[in-house]
Amino acid sequence: MERRVRLVVGLLLLTTVLSLSVPLALTLAERRTSRLAVERDRQLAVLAEEAASGDATQLVERYHAVYGEPVLVVDADGRVIAAAGELDPSSPEVAESIRLGLLDDPSRPLPLVFPWTTADPLRGSTSTEGGEVATLALTRIGTEHAARDVLRYWAVLVVVGVALLLAAAVLTRALSRWAMRPVHSLEETARSIARGGQGAAVLATGPAELQELVAEFNRMVAAVQRSLDQQRRLVADASHQLRNPLAAIRLRADNLRTHLAETGVRTHAGLLRELDRLERLLDQLLSLARAQEAANTLAAGQASATDTAPLDDVVLDRIEAWGPVAQEHEQRLTVAGALPSVPVPRDDLGQVLDVLLDNATRYAGRGAVITVTAHADDGVHCVVADDGPGLPADDWHRATERFWRGSTSGDGSGLGLSIAREIVAARQGTLRIRPGDNGTGTIAEARLGPGSEPSGDGTQP
Repeated sequence: MERRVRLVVGLLLLTTVLSLSVPLALTLAERRTSRLAVERDRQLAVLAEEAASGDATQLVERYHAVYGEPVLVVDADGRVIAAAGELDPSSPEVAESIRLGLLDDPSRPLPLVFPWTTADPLRGSTSTEGGEVATLALTRIGTEHAARDVLRYWAVLVVVGVALLLAAAVLTRALSRWAMRPVHSLEETARSIARGGQGAAVLATGPAELQELVAEFNRMVAAVQRSLDQQRRLVADASHQLRNPLAAIRLRADNLRTHLAETGVRTHAGLLRELDRLERLLDQLLSLARAQEAANTLAAGQASATDTAPLDDVVLDRIEAWGPVAQEHEQRLTVAGALPSVPVPRDDLGQVLDVLLDNATRYAGRGAVITVTAHADDGVHCVVADDGPGLPADDWHRATERFWRGSTSGDGSGLGLSIAREIVAARQGTLRIRPGDNGTGTIAEARLGPGSEPSGDGTQP
């Protein structure tokens, strides 16, 4: 829109300058031509009067020496009285001018002199005695100096016109930027909110019509941010506040163990399992709230310094941590290929690997082989693959949805992959869960880094 406004205003200004400059240029050429004609008519009239009253040879030669123009003076019978320069009275053009002059036919208007004019027209003036033509002075007017004057006038006109256009262009650019500044600020703030950032308030500058729009937009952004902040705080506060009563319930449940009858042992064990699951759910809700807050902070460009570590150290550390769990499930946890030593965000990548390895050890089944690979090309790419049963074909796209649990999820909370998705999205990455290349097993791909833009929900189909 801003470019279109500049283009339209520029075309209007150019049309206005041309509509004023062209008539002015013609007027300047006409005035210079008229001044040249008046000067020569006056000088030729003096020569004709002098020739009628006496010898004008000396005056004719002086005129020729000063102006460099040929001069011819004839009497009423067409005889040459005085001459200077090359002006042949026998040439058809000169002879016709002499005939018309002796008939007292006034000189025709001098053609307009332009910068490119090269023709030197004939000009004559007569003196009379008793109402009859006595003498005729004829010259070929040189237009070279007049053409240079017109060129100079036009050059000044062009410079002034270009300066006006440049000044108008600068003013138009300043005005258009001033008018469009709120629109650009709105666009940037909307983009920041779409990425999950806070969205700074837009300054209410520019035209009055846009100031009202900006004010309404700021109120909307503030309301949206309050709502989002309240939701995040509600999740975090609720998870935190539920820990105390949950700890009290856990303590009472543990104390009941010594007071149980045989028939209540099984029910008590089920109660403890549900308490374990509830504690994991609260932990993951807190982790999800922290991951969302970190994603918003990074999207807003306000992230603090991140603890980094070599990629191979982070991967090997997490494999070592999850090795006993894999052994407990009779699974084999391996690393495929060489691991690069590029620096990576230790906590973020470690937490993502924890989620992916937790899912693999939990759902791949006994005897499964879990393989971890990692490489760095335009970001960090980590893959956790297993040869377990995988998911039904209709469930792959739902794997990262919050609280979604497959039919074989057991005591899972359905939040682990959601947390991982928020973490990789905060690092401008993607998380993808798909079936293995041979149609069996599960492949979880996490890419962190600027080379992978997140989609709307942080996943890829």
